[in-house]
Amino acid sequence: MSVALLTNAQEKAASREYEAAENLFREYLKDNETDASAWADLGYVLLKQQKLYESGDAYAAAYDLEPENPKYINLLGDALAELHQFEEAKLLFEKASKISGNPRCNIRVGDMLGKMGKYDEALVLYSLLAADNPEDPVFQHRMVKVYEALGRPADAASALAREMELREKIVQSNPGAKDWLMYADTKARLSLWADAEYALRKSLELEETAETHLRIGAVLVMQKKTEEGLLEFAKAAAFDSEDFAFLMMQADVLTRLELFEESIHYYSKALELRSVHADAWAGIAYDLLKMGQIEEAKAFFEMAKASSSVRELPWADKLHKSEKTNALDAALKE
Repeated sequence: MSVALLTNAQEKAASREYEAAENLFREYLKDNETDASAWADLGYVLLKQQKLYESGDAYAAAYDLEPENPKYINLLGDALAELHQFEEAKLLFEKASKISGNPRCNIRVGDMLGKMGKYDEALVLYSLLAADNPEDPVFQHRMVKVYEALGRPADAASALAREMELREKIVQSNPGAKDWLMYADTKARLSLWADAEYALRKSLELEETAETHLRIGAVLVMQKKTEEGLLEFAKAAAFDSEDFAFLMMQADVLTRLELFEESIHYYSKALELRSVHADAWAGIAYDLLKMGQIEEAKAFFEMAKASSSVRELPWADKLHKSEKTNALDAALKE
């Protein structure tokens, strides 16, 4: 019975039926509470539903059962990072790196330093990692971001050029779908939109994903092919209309492309799934602000502030300070 329950839960998770999977994992864990892998699987389906606190608890249960397992250490670290508990997450990533000896674990240590505004420390770490792993473009990628945060554009450009060189080597050998995605990302950061589109379509040939359609949509919009881009966004959304996290990401991309009405559409679809979510309400408020609808923006921003205080619901989350909330605070002062 237990094995059948677990198998059924995993199948539901694979088919993106996350709520059903959650219920089955919980039922299985009633009699198998020492199964760390099942706790981690539960954490995943909770995360896909944006039940961040419950997801963190599930990953913590997996970690408590196997505290020396790098997989569960990293998963708990990621969960804490989602909750903006960056110092605690950093300590876990440091532990995972020490146990596994995998230099990529240290990337997340650097990421947490950056999240805490400790850019100089992050740069030192990334530089050491890049020196020890000169053919891995991921470290150059992180250095670009840190140099930009430190206001060092010339160094950022140099790191980006080195990243491009390394990624071109990869796609000239035997690239996978993710290799083409990362190559496209590098091209996009250089505003080489046609090249980015080509790379994304190569990735799509190898593996069709919602994220790839989303990225193609973005680069099409940047090439003034807005109608084609919106079709790609629709394809992305059709992959999983119940994936709250992806809908939020899609809305955010549309905001950055200044397609504010379309962005509001996807924020609204996200709120149909999770009616109490501060960042979604704030996203709509920001879009309305950019459209000049000040009173409406004020009303939605008040909803964001109110919903951030609701802790009874598992997906309720605090209103994270961001460029959007800062802009709203500045524009909507009484």
